[in-house]
Amino acid sequence: MSNGAVLAARRGELGLTIRQASASTRISQHHLEALEADDPRGFAAPVYESGYLKTYARFLGMDPELLTPSAAGRTRRVDLALKLENRHGRRRAVVTGPAVLAAVVVLVAGGLAGYAWRQVVADSHRGAANLGVAMPTPTPAGSPAAAPAVQARPIVLGVHVSDAVWINATIDGQPQYGDQGITLAAGSTVYFTGVDVTLTSGKASATFISIDGRNLGPLGIGVATRHFTSQTSP
Repeated sequence: MSNGAVLAARRGELGLTIRQASASTRISQHHLEALEADDPRGFAAPVYESGYLKTYARFLGMDPELLTPSAAGRTRRVDLALKLENRHGRRRAVVTGPAVLAAVVVLVAGGLAGYAWRQVVADSHRGAANLGVAMPTPTPAGSPAAAPAVQARPIVLGVHVSDAVWINATIDGQPQYGDQGITLAAGSTVYFTGVDVTLTSGKASATFISIDGRNLGPLGIGVATRHFTSQTSP
């Protein structure tokens, strides 16, 4: 199964639309659709596709390292041919014309890839700032890497009611239904995406919870309030 099919299937399991995923990740719908269609033409450079793929996979609760690299994202490697010529009993390295040209191509390609990667990192930082998610700062080559900090990630909280139930939710400190809450009809299902989610139900035994597609069962008994985060939720 291709990367795009895996991503689309996972999003479907979570009950999310492309629009909801775009709002949560700050990645445009056009780029998300290109990822799920395995269409490299939707990106200005392969490094953009790779960066967005990692961000989208983490949002869906997947390990991006388990995804196969796309053909567009593979870096071509150019081998420099060196010839040794023995002249007057001495061996001298001779760099051929094609080798010099290949070296120039590699240097130019490396510079462009580095610039594109910096742009992806900058875009990811801006999106993470809007979501309240801390993004890691790239470690310069040759310097000791610091211990990775524990990062908060958004969770997708699914709420399904088997009866008419009054609920209220607060996402990252923002009330979703004001002070009055909302009454859901029997059989209704709603989803909330955020780093910190607090849910209150007037009939907890008829309110069934899922986190990132995993069913956790009823919220409780009677009137109940529970708080969910990526660290505290299973």
